[in-house]
Amino acid sequence: MTTAIHCETWAGTPGDPYRWLLARDVAPTASGAVRRLIHAAERLADRLDDDPDDARPFPAATLRLWTDDRLGHEDITARLATGAYVSEAVTMTGPGSVRYTLTAMPAGGCVCLPRSLATAARRLEEARA
Repeated sequence: MTTAIHCETWAGTPGDPYRWLLARDVAPTASGAVRRLIHAAERLADRLDDDPDDARPFPAATLRLWTDDRLGHEDITARLATGAYVSEAVTMTGPGSVRYTLTAMPAGGCVCLPRSLATAARRLEEARA
């Protein structure tokens, strides 16, 4: 029996005091989840890069390389098929030092909800003290 898989795109600030869930999709299979992660990486890359046809290494170069990493995709598919949580299918740092992360996990597994801003602000103040 196959469990649905949550595919998520997150953004975080330096030192990770804040994290935002940018997108969530659900796939019925491990291979479907990898396809959705690839699509999410392509969408994010298009939004981060000024001109995706330019040869210079724009901020989303990591995402664009990952979308072509077939061996890496096979590894993630195999891990998801066993019910594993893939906390960082791909991670890159974009403009303003914002960290973008694509994750996938079985729907019945650990679903990481966005932290409240009040909790995050309190932790940041505690860290500064």
